[in-house]
Amino acid sequence: MPITKISAPGFMLDRQARIRSALRDEKLPALLVTNFADVSYATGFEGDDSWALILPDKIYLISDFRYVEQIQSQCPWVTLVTRKNSLADEVAKILKKRKITLAGVQSEALTLRQKTMLESVLRPLKIRLKPVPEVLIKLRHSKDSHELGLLEAAIQIAQDAFLATKAQLQPGITENELAGLLGFEMRKRGASNSSFDTIICAGANGSLPHYQPADIQITPNMAVLCDWGATYRGYRSDLTRMIFIGKVPPKIRAIYKIVLAAQQAAIEAIGPGISARFVDKTARDVIARAGYAKNFGHGLGHGVGRDIHEPLSLSPKSTAILAPGMVVTVEPGIYLPGIGGVRIEDDVLVTHDGCRVLSTLPRDIDSAQLH
Repeated sequence: MPITKISAPGFMLDRQARIRSALRDEKLPALLVTNFADVSYATGFEGDDSWALILPDKIYLISDFRYVEQIQSQCPWVTLVTRKNSLADEVAKILKKRKITLAGVQSEALTLRQKTMLESVLRPLKIRLKPVPEVLIKLRHSKDSHELGLLEAAIQIAQDAFLATKAQLQPGITENELAGLLGFEMRKRGASNSSFDTIICAGANGSLPHYQPADIQITPNMAVLCDWGATYRGYRSDLTRMIFIGKVPPKIRAIYKIVLAAQQAAIEAIGPGISARFVDKTARDVIARAGYAKNFGHGLGHGVGRDIHEPLSLSPKSTAILAPGMVVTVEPGIYLPGIGGVRIEDDVLVTHDGCRVLSTLPRDIDSAQLH
């Protein structure tokens, strides 16, 4: 009995149509996708170690024996090529068979070794490679409804895990233990992993924005900064909240109020057609007016989705203009060496008439206290 080819779902057909439109704009008969976040975006495959070759009439997914069953289950609409040789060799075979002499490559995602291997097998066939920078990541900036559903699930998992972890927090637990417990609670709720290495900063360590947790005990009257996220079906959430065990240190209380005001002002500034630089400046001005300009040294936020840091930034140097479907973090902070720091972070969707904060954990200082 002949095998019936299963059609891709509507959201995937729309996505693939956008990709092919981008190829036509670049006058390319084929695009080789080597960045795995983009492979997954274009095909629906959630495994690893595979390339996609996109043509006007077909998408080839080049993988190996380990992933055959997974691919047949997750994306039966692709043409599976189970490689017996290198990925580059399989690409060459397909392009030769289809009589294609020019293929685009992701210049931001192709290693020097991969480029050398591809050229060594394609040059004898007189097949040229054309660098096409960020052609897929630009499409990924605006999330479709399917992506938003997965992203919101990743946010909900992270939030529920945080509340469960917070309920178990006792003085004496170490930063490392708290990070591990938070990761466990996310996996319990369906996360495949953390979005990134969880950041737990106790006391003065909070002045280090990307501090790595250590075997340092959390004690009463200490501020704790928690930056974490969950990965669900390939999509990542990114949140930051403070926890206070006992009294809030006076200096931390003062800067908490400023950071919260800066974040709220920035969120209110977000909307379609607004420059990312303006949103950053809106938050930065609040912090600067309070006298802490030198204590907020990183960008206000970044794009988030399949990558935890997608190349869409809210920063003083950003040239991006916000558009509906974009999801960005908004995470102002004030960092005081020797004292600690405060950062508050939420994931925000740009809508057609403004924005919607996707994360729902309370942000007021009372909610951060353990009673």
